[in-house]
Amino acid sequence: VMCYLWLRTRASMLPVGIVVNSTVHVIMYGYYFLCAVGSKPKWKKLVTNSQIAQFLFTFGLSGWMHQEYFFGSGCSGYLGVFFTGVFNASLLTLFLNFYFKNYLKKTTLERWAKNAIDSYYA
Repeated sequence: VMCYLWLRTRASMLPVGIVVNSTVHVIMYGYYFLCAVGSKPKWKKLVTNSQIAQFLFTFGLSGWMHQEYFFGSGCSGYLGVFFTGVFNASLLTLFLNFYFKNYLKKTTLERWAKNAIDSYYA
């Protein structure tokens, strides 16, 4: 759906999105392949980190594209990028949830939550 939307709206940042997404998928499917053949790669966290980095990078790119669209020289595909951003926000939420549950010690997460709550009420 996202590829169709970007092609339909002629998104000017399509090549960047394709390269970034392809790079992350090469890492991810390389990891899955090694697991499938019985290897136990020690870089599972790299897969999650690269996915999170991909979404953060594309949000930054989207912010720049919005600035160009409204205040700069203009660019095509604004609506495609907007809807992709909404979709990517949901995926980022899922990956962050996975990261917190699998890579942060419970005490670290509890301390982070307590600090966030304390600073909110301070």
